Amino acid sequence: MDGGIFMAREQEAQRQAAVREAAMASIRRKELSQMAGGHAVMAGLMGFGEAAEGRGLFPKIVHGAKLFCIAFAFLVPNYLVWSILL
Repeated sequence: MDGGIFMAREQEAQRQAAVREAAMASIRRKELSQMAGGHAVMAGLMGFGEAAEGRGLFPKIVHGAKLFCIAFAFLVPNYLVWSILL
């Protein structure tokens, strides 16, 4: 009877080891996927930065967008103060 219990424990240990390996592989895949996404974002931003410098239409559009964001950041708080307090 002890041999049966030993076999059951051994089988359970093997099953748990397989489950653990599958879980660890899933975690590694998730980490690699997150790293790949980060690398893709960085590559896109670096490409955007290089394209936004220099001469041409795209750098002019980027400059206009920057000026619009700055103006928006200055004007909206003033508008909110006027509309709420005054």
